[in-house]
This record gives sequence, C-alpha cells and structure tokens, in this order.
Amino acid sequence: MPYEEIIPVVRRLAREYDIRGNRDRLRSFMDAVFDEVSRMYGLCRSFQRRAVVFGVTFEAVFAVVVQELFPDIKLLRECEIREACLMEDGRADFVVVDQDYTVRAIIEAKGSADYIVCDGRREEVRRPGLTRTDTVKKAVANAAQVKYGISMDMPYIIVTSHKPLPGTNSDCILKISMHGKLIDMVVDVTNIDDLNVFADYVRKVRPSTKVKCSRFSRP
Repeated sequence: MPYEEIIPVVRRLAREYDIRGNRDRLRSFMDAVFDEVSRMYGLCRSFQRRAVVFGVTFEAVFAVVVQELFPDIKLLRECEIREACLMEDGRADFVVVDQDYTVRAIIEAKGSADYIVCDGRREEVRRPGLTRTDTVKKAVANAAQVKYGISMDMPYIIVTSHKPLPGTNSDCILKISMHGKLIDMVVDVTNIDDLNVFADYVRKVRPSTKVKCSRFSRP
C-alpha cells in the first residue's frame, strides 16, 4: 500500500522544512510532499489513481505533523470500531487514544493537492479537500455513524488541506453539521492556530462512552 512507501518521504521533507521550528512553513511542506509523491507514482499519467494516492499522502502528512508538533498526542490509524460500523474499507482514518488505547476522538482526513506539475506546466486540481461537496457529504455520513453508533459526545473531527470557501454549498453543509453537533471541529493542517486548538481540545476531552479499536495500524 502506498502509505508505507510515502511516510518515509513525508518524514524526510518534514526534517528538511524543519516544520517543528518553522511552523509557518506547513503549507510549503505539504505542497513539496504532493510534488514528490506525484513524481514517484507518475500521477500525471494516471488520473484515476491520483485521487487515491493524494488521499493517502494527506493522511501521512497529517500523521507526521502531529508527531512533529505534538508528540504527546497518540494517534492510531485505520481504527475499526464495529459499534459505529467503522470497519472493512470504512474504518476511521485516525483516532486519538489514551495510554490504555481508549479512544478520545475520531478523525476523518480529507485532503489533496490543489495543483500538479505535468511536463513543466502547473495544472490546477479542482475542488481539493473540503471544497468538494461530495467529500463533505461523506464526512457528515461518517459523523452520523460515530454519534449514533457510539455517543453524541464522542468527538468527530475533520482534518483537511482546504476548507470550503464561505457561502458555498460545502461551507453551508459543514455549518449545519457543526451546529447540530455532528461535527465538532474542522482543522486546516497547514494552519498552526487551527492545529493548536485541535491539540488543546484532544488533550482535555473525555467522552462518556469508552471504546477501543478492535483493529488498527500504526501511523
């Protein structure tokens, strides 16, 4: 699977960009990761594969950002929680867990590049991250699984490369979902203020229902 091949690239670029010491370089770091992965997998020639690889790449970016900036926060990926029907291909992208592996928060990762360089030309990628309405609707459906399958106070957080523009359909859906307490937080992983709010929140939150992953992978 590409994740295992991509994660060393992301870690190397995190060191090169020194994201721990230069937190204003997170967007440049993420763009550099997408550029290198695009070349690795020849994504200019494979449009269908592009969405899958970009999605996995963004997951690796998020995992490394948390590891570098907030090493006290423990993440697991591909977490299976049958109570919420998060299983098979629908497992949770990430969860934050306590030392005893009790889940504190469930995280959906929705991100991609906003451009790709092909034959020396920069081509825009349409509707990256949460700017695509179908992507937002899928995240809201997963949020409903979490809230009704586990408990309404189990935090459901979306991390993204791009938030929707104000006034768009995607923006409206997210606002309704957050007002209705389906989604607790939307985090731009290139925005250090968003990341600090996220980190403070998951350190303190304690859901009333205790669940653990029946299966998971290490980030």
